[in-house]
Amino acid sequence: MARMQQTAVALDGAALAEAAENRPAPQAVAAALPDQRQAWLLVAGLAVVLCVIFGTTISALGLFTLPITADLHCSHEQAARFATAFMLSMTLSMPLAGWLLDRLAPRPVMTAGSVLAALGYLLAAGSPDIDRLTLALALAGIGVGASTYVPAMTLASRWMAPARQGLAFGILLAGAAIGGVIFPTLLTRLIGELGWRSVMQLIAGLILLVCVPLLLWLARLPEAPAAASRHAAEALAGHAIGQVLRMPRYWLWIVMQLLLTMSGVGIYISLVSCLVAAGYSAQAASSWYAGVGAASLAGNFLFGALSQRLCARSILLCGNAIGIAGLLCLLLAQHPAWGLVALAVFTLSWGTTFNLVNQLAPLLLVEAVGQRNFGSLLGIGNLLGGLGAAFGPAAVGYLVDTTGSYAPALLLCAALAAAATLPIALQQRAVA
Repeated sequence: MARMQQTAVALDGAALAEAAENRPAPQAVAAALPDQRQAWLLVAGLAVVLCVIFGTTISALGLFTLPITADLHCSHEQAARFATAFMLSMTLSMPLAGWLLDRLAPRPVMTAGSVLAALGYLLAAGSPDIDRLTLALALAGIGVGASTYVPAMTLASRWMAPARQGLAFGILLAGAAIGGVIFPTLLTRLIGELGWRSVMQLIAGLILLVCVPLLLWLARLPEAPAAASRHAAEALAGHAIGQVLRMPRYWLWIVMQLLLTMSGVGIYISLVSCLVAAGYSAQAASSWYAGVGAASLAGNFLFGALSQRLCARSILLCGNAIGIAGLLCLLLAQHPAWGLVALAVFTLSWGTTFNLVNQLAPLLLVEAVGQRNFGSLLGIGNLLGGLGAAFGPAAVGYLVDTTGSYAPALLLCAALAAAATLPIALQQRAVA
């Protein structure tokens, strides 16, 4: 570990020295901070956008599989492709959205993304076959990627004081979590009453009526005072993208994200089937699944508040250890005496921490390489992490099919999370 730290320092030490020479005085940086009341208003508005878009798209994709299969007379494999196309296009659009945000005003980028998402759902609602529906939802995925996680985190990082960014990121993720709780149940009922095509049209209308006006109003960069404009520019000074890509610390940050996302997504996607295999009813398994979502929502606020007092690296190290312990408790879910207790511990400990990397990774990125090109670098990290995370559910499914048990898959996910401890511990601040 010591040798890796020495290598990282040696490779980017010159860049850090240059940044230190140009560092503005603390008083100047404080004077350049945007109005924090407006900043919290921005965060609240973006949380609503994430609630609506994530809740009606990503969290609801699975609701359309069966009705689309029956209506378009396609196989389950063909129907599953539209979700894959959506997720892939969303992931691929994130680096482009981050790059655009580093160079253009956020309002046209995010607004155009939300309009594109609505257009994709309108086209999907009128699709006569599964191939055109898949293309339409791929278009919607591009719009979702351009208007949600990476842009929202980038914008919040520009407005919020550094000590409050962790809480702000937690509120944004809480908005997405609330959408995942509210909309699936509501949309399931509407699909049964109105049909999937009408519900997709309603989703498009909701995005156009709620998200587009909010983004037109709120999606803007803060205006620094004229006297502090020079210091504000210096505060955003960091490193060029090519320079950051040569820094070991950035690749350690990506490895950290990749390992934790693979572990978390692998468990989250297979949790209901795992509990059913352990002897729980589908209704009980769904209730525990909802409990994980509620715990995640509480964790967003809890760890966001802690980030104002503790460093992000320490919080993520402790949270990861708690999550691993909770994940191991899931192995006892079918125990006749301790099963319910073990499941409650899993829900509370793993549920509050499995989404922690998405909340704290932006903080660690700013600490490691600075604010400059934040959107592009966050997008690149999410692209690589998202593509790698797609192997998490596949690996879980393969192990279950091969061994006939969920235990090896759970142990693999615990091992991935444990392996992330090293790159988390090696995260460093770019400046003291």
